[in-house]
Amino acid sequence: MKPKLRAEGIVSNADRTMFLVQCDLEESFYRLPGGSIEFRESAAEAIVRELLEEYNLLVYVGELVCIDDSIFEYNSKKNHHYTLIHHCLVQIPGNKEAFIHKELPEVKLVWRTVDQLNQKPMYPNGILNIIISDTNSITHIPIAKS
Repeated sequence: MKPKLRAEGIVSNADRTMFLVQCDLEESFYRLPGGSIEFRESAAEAIVRELLEEYNLLVYVGELVCIDDSIFEYNSKKNHHYTLIHHCLVQIPGNKEAFIHKELPEVKLVWRTVDQLNQKPMYPNGILNIIISDTNSITHIPIAKS
């Protein structure tokens, strides 16, 4: 099995007190928005494309923050994702609190504080520590096998 190359964004408001995270309708977990990187596409371009396609949101992609290497099982299928994670800002018209995925109505994006993110599982494992850190160096989340 070949690893899948992905790009995800730590999407925040300007003062990084609120974060836009993807979840199911029950909010049983949180994860960063993004998706697969297509041929001849940069990680930043993939993040912009995915958020436009899925939620009609325009994001401004900033610096690379983290590289995640995860092996996991989901729906009885083994996966290996190698993910480039960038800081992002989004301009949102009005005060919309949630965005429903265009193709998957059971998936949404919601604004949450760090305290709220601490209440549920957050993927990839270890990303919340990176979100709250003030480090300027790129972090590697080592391979997590589950």
